[in-house]
Amino acid sequence: MGRLRKYSVDLGLALVVIIWGISPSLFKVALEEIEPFAFTYLRFLLITTIALVVLWFHGRRGGRAWRFERRDVLPLIVSGLSGYGIYQVFYILGLDLTTVFGSALLMATVPLFSAIVLALFRTERVGLVQWLGVLLAFGGVTIFLLAATGHTTQGAADRNLTPQTIVLGDLLTLVAAVSFALYGITNKKLGQRFSQAELMCYTLIVGTAALTPVGLPALLHQQWSQVSVRAWLVIGYSIIFPIYVSYVIWNWAIVQRGVGYVTLYNYLVPILGGVGAFLLLGEGFSAGQLLGAGVVLAGLLLARWGMNVGRKEQKAVAEAKRTADVSAPQAGSVARGD
Repeated sequence: MGRLRKYSVDLGLALVVIIWGISPSLFKVALEEIEPFAFTYLRFLLITTIALVVLWFHGRRGGRAWRFERRDVLPLIVSGLSGYGIYQVFYILGLDLTTVFGSALLMATVPLFSAIVLALFRTERVGLVQWLGVLLAFGGVTIFLLAATGHTTQGAADRNLTPQTIVLGDLLTLVAAVSFALYGITNKKLGQRFSQAELMCYTLIVGTAALTPVGLPALLHQQWSQVSVRAWLVIGYSIIFPIYVSYVIWNWAIVQRGVGYVTLYNYLVPILGGVGAFLLLGEGFSAGQLLGAGVVLAGLLLARWGMNVGRKEQKAVAEAKRTADVSAPQAGSVARGD
């Protein structure tokens, strides 16, 4: 039981990666019948409703609800926009204008952007070994996706994408990656001040409000009577798991282990996406992709080891400082002859 508790964060993040990995293949089924913005906005309306109900029950059971200070307003808005509003809009538009290869590769840069922002603002210490692990994992994602270039290039031709639209789509997707990196960093402090029920509810309200200008017209324009039962089942899944369950675990893990550690798991999402596409859609999975997946895992393990070493060093320094602080008054007393 103790060992299971020790690895609870990793097990939770593994579940998130599996959910985020297989979700695109399931979403593809629904998006054959539903406009992307209509699909996204309906999801967020329903998820926000669930979050409101959960927070209401949380308050009824004695938990804190609808109580925050003025200093919390701006970080909550930043979190809601970066994790839902801005991220969803730019990701969906980018995916529509570029190849699956380009979108997946650029979204896999979230850990890299997170490490850069953490280093710039000195929010968390990013050691050399951790940097090497991040870069190695990024290289693994590149290998994995390059192995599928032939399929994605054909897909781009089928959709009549031009070099100009692909560049624009890549830039939009890059903005989405930066946005999600900012979401994780912002939520590290918010997760220490608010329960997950509060944090999810407040930020979902902000994100859903931000999506309204593009989501509401699409929602009203969609012919819902023509949507199949299969697509509705995907909508039901998309409400519970990829956002609410996954984001709760993600934010909790950030509080427990830090942004740098948690965002490394983003590198596994494209890998699991390939597995999900193979199992659910019958898409091929080449030897090159398996090699890339192995390099990703190696990078994750290297970065994880580097962070553990850094954490032990920081703990040793803190312990030595505490010992010195305790010894200093005693030494002063001896010198005075007390």
